[in-house]
Amino acid sequence: MDTKSVMTEALEHLVDKELKQFIWHLCNGVIQGTDPIPKAKLQNPEREDVVDCMVQYYDDDAGKIAVQALRKMKQNELAKKLELKLKVPQPVKEDTIDGPEPMDLQPIQADWQRPNSITTCSQQFKNTLLKQNANDVYIPTSRPQRKGSALLITNIKFDYISYRKGAEKDEANMDWLLTALGYRVEKHRDLSGNAIKTAVEDFSKRHEHKDSDSTFVVIMSHGIRIQNKDAIIGVHYHEDKHPTDYFFVEDIFTHLNSENCPALIDKPKVILIQACRGNHEGGVYVHDSVPESDSWVHKEKDFVCFMSTIPGVKAYRSSVDGSFFISYIVDELSKSAHKDDIMELFRKVGSRMEKDPQFTRGEKILPCFERTTLVKKFYLFPEL
Repeated sequence: MDTKSVMTEALEHLVDKELKQFIWHLCNGVIQGTDPIPKAKLQNPEREDVVDCMVQYYDDDAGKIAVQALRKMKQNELAKKLELKLKVPQPVKEDTIDGPEPMDLQPIQADWQRPNSITTCSQQFKNTLLKQNANDVYIPTSRPQRKGSALLITNIKFDYISYRKGAEKDEANMDWLLTALGYRVEKHRDLSGNAIKTAVEDFSKRHEHKDSDSTFVVIMSHGIRIQNKDAIIGVHYHEDKHPTDYFFVEDIFTHLNSENCPALIDKPKVILIQACRGNHEGGVYVHDSVPESDSWVHKEKDFVCFMSTIPGVKAYRSSVDGSFFISYIVDELSKSAHKDDIMELFRKVGSRMEKDPQFTRGEKILPCFERTTLVKKFYLFPEL
């Protein structure tokens, strides 16, 4: 009999009035230093629901807390029986952190639709991970709204260059994903280069960053290489009339670095760019095969920048379903963010895109990392 079954069996010995008393103790704190369970989580539950909630909140300590709650109710005999049964080794049903991949990394299907929900991270996985790898993982804050803010900029309609048909889908999908991951999303649409700069600069000054544990900046637009640097094109850009209406991607790093945004020091800053980086095709035809201290901090650290394609290469977008890059990110994070860190998630995105049969001949596309300085593993822990 597993731990949940043992606890449920014990609660079956309580009449409804006694169960309400048991729940009251859970909602008011049983053991000093252990957070109480919010009352809203335990409104008119069945005994199985109470046990599930306790395991979600207290993980391996759920049984011990149940024993203490019963003792506070003077149910000493029941508490003793439960304690003895809990000492018997229980079978482990949860997947291990380093368990095998359940399925091959396959390309998304042509009829792909955004998932209805994101896979929730289990409290047990999170607690085990943080206990075993505390020095190698970015530790989340304990505040309820710990994730923080996200900036989402989408340029769709331009004065002189092509309309980004399908970009509305990207915007909706990314807004959904960031919200599902627990971020408060600040959205902007159809900005000039200067307006993008202002939006990023203002975002870097938000007071919420102080209480957050990470942030996302997502920019989707036409892109170009200027002075051998990646630039996001503003909505007024014209090669002759408005040649300076652009925003350099590297300026995101400047605005969010330790000097200009100290509230995000030692916190992951994820940058996603959906934009062309040149006019070349991503595929080529090959004829033959060939073989710190107290007073000093790093000026730029804890960034990960994932871009839709490699330098010099065009990005691709479906006029119906939006950008392939964004679709893959939404799909992969929805399925695997509950167990994989951000770098592994992005690696899987690249692996799946590399195999996508939609990209034939010259129309190859492969995302890549730029200027990445994460020093630990960053887990998103969806819905925790």
